[in-house]
Amino acid sequence: MTTTITYDYLWEAYQKEKQTNQLLPISRTFYTDSLFFINGLAAKGETESVTKTNSISILNNIFEKRRQKILIYIAYGKQLPQPISNLEQELCNKVQDILKVNKLDGTNIRLTDKVSLRSLKDMQEVILPSGNKAGPFKKDQIMELGNQENDIEFLLSNAICERL
Repeated sequence: MTTTITYDYLWEAYQKEKQTNQLLPISRTFYTDSLFFINGLAAKGETESVTKTNSISILNNIFEKRRQKILIYIAYGKQLPQPISNLEQELCNKVQDILKVNKLDGTNIRLTDKVSLRSLKDMQEVILPSGNKAGPFKKDQIMELGNQENDIEFLLSNAICERL
């Protein structure tokens, strides 16, 4: 799909992207070719300067519109149409890598289990290693603590409580 990039071509491509929710196929080098065209526009006069500014704006709008569509394709698990530009393929790969890392599974879920302890003696308020306060407790009173290993170890090792 070798196409010569012109201002009219960029404008038509942008109009087509706006008219559909589908990701339209473009060449792998679309953005590089477009930038080559834009950088080749010599600012000889005011007209060329306006054309260059408008071309940059249109190219940015094409990319933004296509980026939105790519994210929607990824969100719904749809296969991207081919060919797709190298820049967009790189974007797609990065987003998918981020989603894989942040996937919710059993390895990254920490349950906040409570640990039940029984006091072995009357106890005034105690400041635990985590900075939390516990007590006062009467002898044989049952208490529940969050799953904070340092606090539990402190209470057990100082013979203040026993695990149930």
